[in-house]
Amino acid sequence: MEKKLEKKVKVEILKPKVPIRRFDVFAEWNRIKALKEYGFSEEDAKAYGLAVAKVVAARKFFGHRLKYRGATREYLEGKTTQKWWEKLASAKEFDEKIVERMGRDFYEKVFSPAILKAYEEGKDYVDIRDSIRQEWNKLLEG
Repeated sequence: MEKKLEKKVKVEILKPKVPIRRFDVFAEWNRIKALKEYGFSEEDAKAYGLAVAKVVAARKFFGHRLKYRGATREYLEGKTTQKWWEKLASAKEFDEKIVERMGRDFYEKVFSPAILKAYEEGKDYVDIRDSIRQEWNKLLEG
């Protein structure tokens, strides 16, 4: 008599190294927007996404008003060649503060594809910023 061997397949659930913040979602959302709507290179898109998140956080948490309102439009319209976001962030910093913080595997296989999907489905950032990270952050609890 032959014994039937059962193969147990272990399914690995990728989870972030640390809790996912609104800041992370906003930076990624704006990285994608820069790629899709503005035609930025990947390097510029990363710097732009992080810079926009920093500007909003500075305004929200510290009351700072940074003078970049309209600067992206001026760049896109060719009125200036100055990339304001380069003063505040870089692609390397995006990788350090967003990608490596949560874990590159999680970022590439889970986080970024989920944000891209929501963006391409036409969802609004405000509508997804909390719900999209809820399950990921629960994975860290247990």
